[in-house]
Amino acid sequence: MDKLRALLLPLALVFGAIAVFEFGARYGAANMRAFAIAGELQLPLNIYAQGQGNMDPASKDAFAMIIDNGIAAGVMQRELWYVSKNAKSALDKVISYAFSVRGDAIIERFKSAESSEDLPAGDKAKMAKILTALEKAKVDLVNKSTEMEKQEDVETAQN
Repeated sequence: MDKLRALLLPLALVFGAIAVFEFGARYGAANMRAFAIAGELQLPLNIYAQGQGNMDPASKDAFAMIIDNGIAAGVMQRELWYVSKNAKSALDKVISYAFSVRGDAIIERFKSAESSEDLPAGDKAKMAKILTALEKAKVDLVNKSTEMEKQEDVETAQN
């Protein structure tokens, strides 16, 4: 019994260190992924926004698909509880702009993909999660942007 008790403390320390390392790695990776998604989404979003009138339909659809997939990844990433405020802010800024550029077409694309009969049951559950996250993000970001506009209007009126 004494030998077992002597092994428990070092074993607990090892597992504690592994847990701390795991949490730190997960937290850091999630934040870096959030910044990466925001950065990767900027270029196609800017190209799409500036060239909407000049793009042929195939290019426009390809850019829309890239943007929609990036937005889906971004809204799923912002749902994580351990994403820092800075990373979430960067995602919110880009996703808010993407919602203003793409509008309801983002949600419509994923609704049509979810209702597709070719989609396996496991993928339908993932699509339902993505749709829920998209709708929640749209509501959050629209409310946040209207609040920010009201604050800017008040600040402008005071000056």
